[in-house]
Amino acid sequence: MEVRNQIRFLLNDEEVRLKDLSPDLSLLDYLRLNKDLVGTKEGCNEGDCGACTVLVGKLVFGELIYESVNACIRFVPSLDL
Repeated sequence: MEVRNQIRFLLNDEEVRLKDLSPDLSLLDYLRLNKDLVGTKEGCNEGDCGACTVLVGKLVFGELIYESVNACIRFVPSLDL
């Protein structure tokens, strides 16, 4: 089993590698504050209103499957490939 010290995921077709990030960093904060992708809006910040909804893709048996998630309650470490 390979042990890594970074989180890896794709963002808009670009690989992102992050080290030493807080385990409670929300995807909403990362997108807006770190990547300046302000099209993702903050509403209730509790996952109820859907203003922050984004698509997250994952590989399932070699097929890319998308799901909509509330970025305000999804933590960046959960995006690891």
